[in-house]
Amino acid sequence: MLNRYTVKSKSKDTLVENLALGVLWLLGSAKYGKARSFKSVQPEAATRADLGEVKKKRPPTARQVAAWMTFKEEQRLQWQQSYLDQLCEKDPQIAQTYELMQAFTTMLRERKGEYFDEWLDQVEKEAVPELQSFAQGLKKDYDAVKAGLTLKWSNGQTEGQVNRLKFLKRQMYGQGGFELRRLRVLHRTETRRRKLSALKAAA
Repeated sequence: MLNRYTVKSKSKDTLVENLALGVLWLLGSAKYGKARSFKSVQPEAATRADLGEVKKKRPPTARQVAAWMTFKEEQRLQWQQSYLDQLCEKDPQIAQTYELMQAFTTMLRERKGEYFDEWLDQVEKEAVPELQSFAQGLKKDYDAVKAGLTLKWSNGQTEGQVNRLKFLKRQMYGQGGFELRRLRVLHRTETRRRKLSALKAAA
């Protein structure tokens, strides 16, 4: 029993102290008998905490609020929208940032690139420094950003295939040759084509 309170140490004082604690524990057990045990009681429905209510009361972080600002209004929960409304009422700078972020996400989703220049001018005059820095980065590649906000074509498919090829290469730790990588790419493409054909036939 004393081993529970004995710590391996080169210090003699530490060993004596641990032995003394062990003796006190034994004396206490002998004097007062078995340790008290508490009855386990299940919480009633009235006293049980609702996880949803707990999450609502917990204040959100700045990162969470910034993410809410990029959502569509119908994507937010009612309490999230109410929290944003209160922030915008109390701080005009937050309200201005919220409007500019909503304008940019609307341009991005609906491809309204014709408003891009107007948005840049407004950001340069009225926005917070962080948003101005973001706009400056967009200006450095103005033509590509304007085309991405206006045209329906993009190089997303090409970038995705390049990323998949690099992933397959890393899976083989750089040891697989061209022929093996070619077979893996074509096998996946053929499998996906067959699945799509089967779905169309079933429909």
